[in-house]
Amino acid sequence: MGSGSDWLAYALLCLIMWGLWGLVLKVASRGSSWLEVYFLSAIASFAVAVTVFVFGGPHLKVGRSALLALLAGVFGGGGYVLFMKALSTGRASVVVPLTALYPALTAVLALVVLGEKISTTQALGIVLAVLAAVLLSL
Repeated sequence: MGSGSDWLAYALLCLIMWGLWGLVLKVASRGSSWLEVYFLSAIASFAVAVTVFVFGGPHLKVGRSALLALLAGVFGGGGYVLFMKALSTGRASVVVPLTALYPALTAVLALVVLGEKISTTQALGIVLAVLAAVLLSL
C-alpha cells in the first residue's frame, strides 16, 4: 500500500478488525468478568502498540501534541471501560452499533471546536447514523 487510496484499504481492514473485536469481546465476556476481559484485551492492545512503535522507528517528542495524545488515551481507555461494562450486560447487536456512533460526535465536535465544515450530505449521514442506531436498539 503506497498510493493515495491507501486510506480505503486501511479503513476496510479496520472495519473487519473492529467487527471481529466486538464479537470476540462479547463471547469472552460470557465466560469471564468484564474486568478480566477488559484487562486482558487491553494488555493485548498494548502489545500491539509497542510492536508498532518499535518496528515503526521510535521517535517520541514531548510537547503539546504528546500531552494531547495522552489525553486521547485517557478518553479512549475510559470509553473502553464503559464499553466493556455495557457489553457485559447488554446485547452486542445493540451495544456495538450504538457506541459506534462516536465518529458522528467527533464530526460535530470538529465543527464546533475546530471550525471544520460539514456538508449537507455529511450532516444527513450523521442524522441517518443516529436513526440507524435507534432502529438497531429497538
